[in-house]
Amino acid sequence: MRKILIQIGKLTVSSLLIVILLHRIGLHTVWQTLRSVHPTWFFSALGLFILSHVLGSYQWWRMLKAEHVRLTFRKTVSIYFIGLFFNNFLIGGVGGDFFRIMDVRRLSGKGAASVSTVFMDRVMGFLVLSSLALLTSPYLIFRKTLPSMFETVYLVLLFGWILILSFFFIRRFARLFSWIIRKMMPENLHLKARDVYNNIYHFGRQRSLFIEVLLISLCVQSSRILMHYFLGKSLGCAVSPVYFFLFVPVIAIIASLPVSLGGIGLREQSGVLLFGMVGMAAMDAFSMEFLAFIVAVASSLPGGILFVFRRGEDRRSG
Repeated sequence: MRKILIQIGKLTVSSLLIVILLHRIGLHTVWQTLRSVHPTWFFSALGLFILSHVLGSYQWWRMLKAEHVRLTFRKTVSIYFIGLFFNNFLIGGVGGDFFRIMDVRRLSGKGAASVSTVFMDRVMGFLVLSSLALLTSPYLIFRKTLPSMFETVYLVLLFGWILILSFFFIRRFARLFSWIIRKMMPENLHLKARDVYNNIYHFGRQRSLFIEVLLISLCVQSSRILMHYFLGKSLGCAVSPVYFFLFVPVIAIIASLPVSLGGIGLREQSGVLLFGMVGMAAMDAFSMEFLAFIVAVASSLPGGILFVFRRGEDRRSG
């Protein structure tokens, strides 16, 4: 019952945010804007986003290999895309991560490795996104093109960035983490969490692998930021791509907060607020973020097809 109430609350938040935006902008205005989308830029954005998923699959495959999980790259891509499909179509936005964990565990028998690699995949994304925003922020803040509130945003991102690096590289942090989870969890769960953390810490100590995965993640996240830029171009927006490398990471982090359904509403509201600061019309910012959601859903549809075919194969083999 509690879970149902939480999901109803998230649905209410998403609905209210969308209704407020549509009331402010006007549904007819948004519809006219969407009808004017330039197809070349739109399909370029879709292709770039699909490419980022393939690169993301390769990144996860490299992490799995490091944990001695022997899956073919083709199988890894299949599981990754099915995970994307469930992230977009299951309420809550993390169903795909759970699917990935369970599938790797089923195929390899390595529960700690399945959890740690999915967790690292998420963390590397945040690390790179926050790094891109941190590199962009000082330039824009010192040019006085952004309000002073971004100094606070910058400090929050910097804190998260330092925390993640500590998580990977500082052993004292591991002891603190172990003490905290020992107080919070039963003994059996504490031991499993310790195994997961040991895998994560071991990954951080493999410097060459860490740098390789970091560079792959840089390509993945840059592609996803440029996808937004392409969608902006499809609407005729002329905002510099530099702002996208600052704003899109912030939007992604805000949309990941567990207060709405898959970030719906939060994504659009934060996009209108942030891009409005640099002259993008509210209807364009809303339409761009809505198109980004459409691209995300469309690019994950191959995962649904793969899942249907796999279920059919499982029934025949059973």
